[in-house]
Amino acid sequence: MKLREIPGALDRVQRARWFKVAASIMIVLIVVGGYVWYTVGVENGTFAGADAVLHRLDTSDSINENDPRVQMVRGILSDASVTISAAVAAAAAIAVGVIVVWLGLGITYLVIGLAAALIAGPMLLLESTEVYGKLLLGVLLLAASFTALMQALRVLFSGSGPVMGIARNLLTEAVRMKISLVLIILMILGLAVLPGMLDGDQPLRYRVQSFFQYSVTGVFWILAFLTLAFGIASITSEQRDKTIWQTVTKPVAAWKYLLGKWLGLVGLNAVLLLVSSSGIFLFAEYLRNQPAIGETRAYLATDSAVSEDRFILESRVMTARESKFMEIPERFSRDGEIFQQRVDQFIAKERLTDPNFATTPSDYKYVASNLYTAMIRAYRSIPPGESRLYTISGLEKARNQSSPITLRFRIDSQGNRPDAFYDMTFSLPYSQDPAPLVKRMGLGFYHNISLTPESINEDGVLDILIFNGKVIKGEQGMGIIPNPSTASIPERGLEISYRAGGYRTNFMRVMLVMWVKLAFLAMLAVWTSTFLSFPVACLVSFGVFMIAEMSGFLISAADLYGTTDQKGNIVWVKFITTNITNLVGQLFSVYSDMKPVRRLVDGRMMPWSSVAVGTGVLATITVLLFGLAVGIFRKRELATYSGN
Repeated sequence: MKLREIPGALDRVQRARWFKVAASIMIVLIVVGGYVWYTVGVENGTFAGADAVLHRLDTSDSINENDPRVQMVRGILSDASVTISAAVAAAAAIAVGVIVVWLGLGITYLVIGLAAALIAGPMLLLESTEVYGKLLLGVLLLAASFTALMQALRVLFSGSGPVMGIARNLLTEAVRMKISLVLIILMILGLAVLPGMLDGDQPLRYRVQSFFQYSVTGVFWILAFLTLAFGIASITSEQRDKTIWQTVTKPVAAWKYLLGKWLGLVGLNAVLLLVSSSGIFLFAEYLRNQPAIGETRAYLATDSAVSEDRFILESRVMTARESKFMEIPERFSRDGEIFQQRVDQFIAKERLTDPNFATTPSDYKYVASNLYTAMIRAYRSIPPGESRLYTISGLEKARNQSSPITLRFRIDSQGNRPDAFYDMTFSLPYSQDPAPLVKRMGLGFYHNISLTPESINEDGVLDILIFNGKVIKGEQGMGIIPNPSTASIPERGLEISYRAGGYRTNFMRVMLVMWVKLAFLAMLAVWTSTFLSFPVACLVSFGVFMIAEMSGFLISAADLYGTTDQKGNIVWVKFITTNITNLVGQLFSVYSDMKPVRRLVDGRMMPWSSVAVGTGVLATITVLLFGLAVGIFRKRELATYSGN
């Protein structure tokens, strides 16, 4: 056989059925064997991880299983099993490998992989070039996964009919048009470069949060820009260049043409999001299994069962928490009899000097609003040296689990001077150890205090007695050293959070929400492209996208701006501006309220109920936009002969 005939022979081999079957079996055996070898190493302590710590707790005779601290360690490590992340990596490797083999590219990818290993291997051995070796491998791995999944998606769209044909053509355009190719390459390079930019001297929890913040946010914004720009360009360019004539004269119905374009965009986003989210998830798991501050190896602390850095990472970042906030007592109800009596008494007192005080319904409402605001502000304020009892209920789930709960607290005072620090004292009446806990706090910042579930009573109620000062025990009993001024707790400034689910399933829900958002943006691009030119469609689409992302800020800004002056009189300019801003914000409130990136970074739960509501609302809007797009497109004269 001549040398030039070797590539052709290898290509025939990799496309043969016997080779695909044999290669698939080999891939499964190799990956499963590697997974078994790794899990056995974790069990016997060769590899560090949460499993090793749990195994040590199980086999140690000196540890009391009923000790709340031991149960808390078990609670925070129960979801950190390294074998689960290894199983996810193994499943991803098998899936991509089998897809590559059955696409007839098994030997091709093997040769590319060997060439990459020969180039990157020596680079990894040298400290000066190690980062470039990792970058090369990361780029090749992401690019190879993207290419394989794109080929698989083309096979999935290989069905007959105009819808599938149009969707398939859009995927071909995605790797041909410069606007989409640049964004795809930018996303792949960004994901490959980002891990090397993390500061290894930072606590592990900060590195994980920084990685989530920049990677997930970057991926979503790049995909959003790609969806809008490429979606608009694909439709408007066909109208501008008259290539759409070849499609609509088949004939192809308007709804089939637009549905094919939207389906292609959704499929492209699914591939890109699957590749990027898999990379983010696996590297986050890799970071999770790196040594934290105070550990000799991952999860193996030097002087305790679990280090503080690891404790915070597992209980507040790599988890899915629910939150409950400080409640306003019934006696402060705005519609309650006690508050109404207080308003009437205040008005009666003021009328002794001003008979015309609050005589109209609008004036009465204005006075009642001010009094309610002042009353709630007073309840949230603690004078120097005094204390106040606050209640948080609905914590039955937190009490019945072994994971720790977190008290998140913030105080405002003295304009939140950066050089001022207050000593605040906390006491938990229901705790087995209600001794005061003193916490030195900066003003205007949130501080976290870890509590045990036994601080909550059987009814799921947590009472927190807070002193504005440092409680001390002297010869004459308990005393307090007061802070200089009143400390006030802002709205949602007193919060209890607890583990309500696993980080991995929460990550999956976050990615699903991002895909639903991108599907909505794809239909937005399709709709604007049916009646606007490329520049104008981009202006409208990107404007709607930015408003949707900022809708929460718009609602807050409208509330702060108000509609009246200091005397309670309506200012019509403010009234119109506020209501328009509030209306625009409310239209996209569901889109904004989901906050997938913020929930993931803060370790907060993305419940299925929120996913279902958000998906339902965005799906309804998407269907309405599709109906409008079809109605507009049917009226367009797209294939009229002009005589030129």
